[in-house]
Amino acid sequence: MLIAAIALQVLLLAYHQVTTQVDLFPFNGARFYKGWEKVLECGVNGILMSLAPVGFAFGIRGLMWFGVFYYFVLFAEELRVWWVPYFFRPTQSWQAAYDRLHSQTIKVLPARGNNPVPNLEHTILHVLTLVTAIATLFVFCSQA
Repeated sequence: MLIAAIALQVLLLAYHQVTTQVDLFPFNGARFYKGWEKVLECGVNGILMSLAPVGFAFGIRGLMWFGVFYYFVLFAEELRVWWVPYFFRPTQSWQAAYDRLHSQTIKVLPARGNNPVPNLEHTILHVLTLVTAIATLFVFCSQA
């Protein structure tokens, strides 16, 4: 199970980096990001997403603890950013960002009025984040 958890952590990192940097339109909106937005998104998340697989691969307990908390916090943030506005009302700033970056991408969920609909790229990301969080917690607890 350790190998599976590390594989999920690396897959999540790779998926995030590729979908942020590579124009796969209409699957993603990478073509609509400004250069500095891509650098910031890839840099910050790349570093944070790299810590847990390093921790689990080399048995670094502090980085393992970080991974257990990080993936659940990341998932909560994904819910806040994408799913709360889908079910309720988005902020004006999120609506503007959504309109610029994601409004033209593939969606599989039904529209809810004018609320931003999570696109397929991010729906996959959110499922992958949750599965990674659960696998990471399971492996961490089994090694305690």
